[in-house]
Amino acid sequence: MITSNKMGFQVINKEAIITRVREAMGQYKNIVISGEEGVGKITNTLEALHDADNVYYIGNPVDYVGKPRPKGYDKYINYITSRKKDMHIIAGEKELLSFDPASLPEKELVLVIDEIYGRSEEQYERIIRFLQVEKAKVFLITGCLKNIGRIVQGIDVGLMLTKDGVILFDREFAIKICSVLSPEPV
Repeated sequence: MITSNKMGFQVINKEAIITRVREAMGQYKNIVISGEEGVGKITNTLEALHDADNVYYIGNPVDYVGKPRPKGYDKYINYITSRKKDMHIIAGEKELLSFDPASLPEKELVLVIDEIYGRSEEQYERIIRFLQVEKAKVFLITGCLKNIGRIVQGIDVGLMLTKDGVILFDREFAIKICSVLSPEPV
C-alpha cells in the first residue's frame, strides 16, 4: 500500500513498517527508532503500540537538531496524544526527573522516549536508568544516530525507518556509527 505523509514522502508499505516495529517489540527490550524527518518515527511506533497497555510517552520540546517542534510543543503533544489516547504523557523535565517506572505497579511498561538531543545531564542519567528497568520496553526515537552516543551501549537493536520500509541493525553497528559521527565518546 502506498500512502503519503504530511512531509510529502510516499510510504510504500506502512503496514510492513508497523509489523516490523511490533516484531522488534516482541523480540527486544531496548529499541532505537531512527530515520530522516517525515518517515513517521513517532506515528508508526505509536501505531505499532496501538494495542499495548501502559505506554508512557516521554517528550522533548526540541527535535534531533535542537529546533523547536513545528507549530509549538503543546500542539505536538496534542498530536501525539491523538495517535494513542490511553497513553500517559510525560512532557516536561521536572516530570521526567521525578518519573520512576520501576515503582509503577504494572507488570510491563512501554516507554517511548522522543529524542535525546538537547536533554540535560540529569535527563540523560534518568534515561540510562530507564533502559535498565527490567519490566520496561523502551523505544528511543531519534532522527540521527549520532545523538545516542552516550547511551548506545544500552540499546539492543535499531530500526531505521525509510520511505520504503525498515532496516534492522544491531547494537554493534550503532556503536560503529556513533563512534564515527558522535561528538562525544561512545
